Amino acid sequence: MKSPLIFFQNMSTEKIIATSSVTVLLTTLLNMKQILLALAIIILIDMVTGIRKSLFLKKVSLNLLKKDFWGAINSSGLRKTWRKSYEYGTGVLVFVILDSLVLKTSKFELMGGGHTLSELAVALACMVEIYSIYENMEAVSGRNLFKRMLSFLPLKVREFLENKK
Repeated sequence: MKSPLIFFQNMSTEKIIATSSVTVLLTTLLNMKQILLALAIIILIDMVTGIRKSLFLKKVSLNLLKKDFWGAINSSGLRKTWRKSYEYGTGVLVFVILDSLVLKTSKFELMGGGHTLSELAVALACMVEIYSIYENMEAVSGRNLFKRMLSFLPLKVREFLENKK
């Protein structure tokens, strides 16, 4: 077997740059594995609450052993989850490329810890999905925890959020 030095000597400059770039991207993604796992779990929870919402609106009982339960679940809702996951994945890759290869930024100090631009992008996706979970729960129960928490915000912030609607 050839030594790594001989292997790299025989590679063209373009291949070395491409290999180095892929290494940087994979390293960045591996450093983000916890928040990416959190995003995947949150998307899965959103899918489950979305199925629950769909069953509630169709007035189908939540019984896995009944045929009408499986008939009420359609592929279009599951396709939306797949499309959403694909779009989030693409967005994360864009931010990882931007963060690690283009901007080469250091970590931002936020809430007592250092975070990269890529991590902040994934955190934003997590927040969107969490809000979607609460919207699904609101459709079933009629209550939304986030909307109830608005009363704890300062008056100017509440007015700003209410004017946005």
